[in-house]
Amino acid sequence: MADQVQGLGFPFRIDPATGGVAWSSGKDKIRQNVSLILGTRFGERPMLRDFGTRIPSLVHDPNDDVLATAVQEQVLAALLRFESRVLGTNVTTARQDGELTVRVNYIYVEEGMSDTLVLPLENPR
Repeated sequence: MADQVQGLGFPFRIDPATGGVAWSSGKDKIRQNVSLILGTRFGERPMLRDFGTRIPSLVHDPNDDVLATAVQEQVLAALLRFESRVLGTNVTTARQDGELTVRVNYIYVEEGMSDTLVLPLENPR
């Protein structure tokens, strides 16, 4: 199933080989979708005001256990709501030198294969 997924690459770019818009497919596209969902703040998209998470707006909060829990809940809720092809299985956070790193483990629902995405959130205090 993941092999059938196809769409514009994220971030948007021009393919140097063809000179056209870069496309992405398969597991790379799903990974890009997950990254896009988690990096989009609520209200950022004019026609989809409820798309995304509150994670981008949390970067200025104190870097403590409350922030880590809030990020974990946001990740799991967003994956359940916006990317039905994956199931978030585990979200862990690590704090170091003003940066919160989020590790998202998820499973491709129809294939049973797992993948991991690591996202750094900069500027937490």
